[in-house]
Amino acid sequence: MKLLFLLIVPLVCFSQNDNYTKLKKLPKIQFEKAVNDSISKLETSDLSLFLTTLKKDHKTDLKPFSTALINRFDNCKWPLEMHSLLEIIVGLKIPAPLIENTLNNKKELWDNGQWAEKFWKIIRENKLKVKEDIYYKVDALGQKTYNIRLLLEDKVVDYEIGANPLLYINETLTDYPQNRLYETLEKLNIKDITILSIPKSVELFDDKGADGMIKVLTR
Repeated sequence: MKLLFLLIVPLVCFSQNDNYTKLKKLPKIQFEKAVNDSISKLETSDLSLFLTTLKKDHKTDLKPFSTALINRFDNCKWPLEMHSLLEIIVGLKIPAPLIENTLNNKKELWDNGQWAEKFWKIIRENKLKVKEDIYYKVDALGQKTYNIRLLLEDKVVDYEIGANPLLYINETLTDYPQNRLYETLEKLNIKDITILSIPKSVELFDDKGADGMIKVLTR
């Protein structure tokens, strides 16, 4: 893995662990610049490994890098990266509003699919103030309970879906009796629901998507 701080460390052959050891031996100003640059520019998978290694294996205090971490958190484009950063920054005693603002502004990125419950669990554990949707409540474990009837009624009224949208349960297209979507969903132990509006569904599925699509994950 190419880490940006290697541009500062002499280019000699050494193990991955030596990379971090040499980094820690840099003068304070060079060390902080190298870490801040890495936080800003590393790819998602490299960043997670970099921060985890510094914190757990080399006992590095990440508090001095709070600004860089929050900036990267604010600009996340992927839930994986956002989640790994959230796990770190909640432990740095960063003012809660800085974290909450980003979580509220980026709900469309993380509050869906498999990621939603992972984020809500951290949010509840750290008593962060993040808005729930009107269609669900989140318990102390980060698990959603949906008001399915309200959700379906509103989405039909708003023409996001029709009476018989395509239904995917755990990534599998699932048949259900016509006009019995509510009864079908009510029987499930639902983890998350994602709505694909009629225009997007038609774009993907042509006439089959004329009533939109609902993706459901179950526990």
